[in-house]
Amino acid sequence: MDVKRYSYFIERRETDKRWVATVAEFPDLEAASKIHNRALNDLYKMVHATVLKLHHAGEPIPAQPRRKPTEASEMARALGL
Repeated sequence: MDVKRYSYFIERRETDKRWVATVAEFPDLEAASKIHNRALNDLYKMVHATVLKLHHAGEPIPAQPRRKPTEASEMARALGL
């Protein structure tokens, strides 16, 4: 299951110079690392595990936001591509 379409945010904390990744649909989850990509990848893994746990428990899973079509994708669709 691809969980990368959720609303992820990353910022650098000045206090400890670590990158902190959060996700809007799962406000209790966050991952921090001195390496930008590691923080995001760790959060992706946490979200994936959480989604699987919710699925197996029969609980609702937050929907991933729909992506707004880009100008290029609209043009391609208009051209029949």
